[in-house]
Amino acid sequence: MSSSKVAGNYGVDAPYVPIISFVAAIAMVVYGFVQVGFSRWITFAIALLLFGQVVSYMYTTTKGKFVLWERIFGQLNLTGAARILDVGCGRGMVVITGLRAFPSAQGVGVDLWRSRDQSGNDPATTTANAQANGLADRLELRTEDMSDMHVASASFDVVTANVAIQNIKDRELRRKTIDQIYAATKPGGQIRIVDIQYVKQYAEDLATAGAVEVSIKNLGIKGWFGNPLYASKLVSATKPS
Repeated sequence: MSSSKVAGNYGVDAPYVPIISFVAAIAMVVYGFVQVGFSRWITFAIALLLFGQVVSYMYTTTKGKFVLWERIFGQLNLTGAARILDVGCGRGMVVITGLRAFPSAQGVGVDLWRSRDQSGNDPATTTANAQANGLADRLELRTEDMSDMHVASASFDVVTANVAIQNIKDRELRRKTIDQIYAATKPGGQIRIVDIQYVKQYAEDLATAGAVEVSIKNLGIKGWFGNPLYASKLVSATKPS
């Protein structure tokens, strides 16, 4: 595992969230100045919490998630020309981290490149990030819906997704996405999904599809998107050999 910083520009996940929190914090500060007595300090305390939420969110989206995914890949044992599929890859942070960890691996990133999910989300940016890490020749990008991917069955040693599947609001489409992720995984391959919402559904759907060693793990403060109510969790699973 390389300990140097992942090069490139990776934007902010759901950029409207910290903006709303920051604006709300400023509004509470202004409102506090027209309050008197105990009400003023309560208002300032709320503003402080909102500012803290912005700091937590920005740390996780710009630094914390890198640390977490380096740890996740560090716990995998990939040999030879392993293949990594990153579903909803965005600017490529996860798949690039995986390719850096395993120098013989090849990666495929799938995304619809929507900027509301990640600021500046664009395949050209992801390609530039891969080039900045010397990995452009090992990463293939595809513009596809994660619930309707066109990838060969049983063709990837590791399939990942980072705070992406929850953007699908339809329950059946989320189930279909999990089924496709499972189908794309080789026998004996690993599935690693990090998300905030619906993680129990992912675990249930993976188990129903036939996965074993299915587990859910809270990733701690480095995965908080603002506060513990929006904590990232890791769903791990293995496809039987």
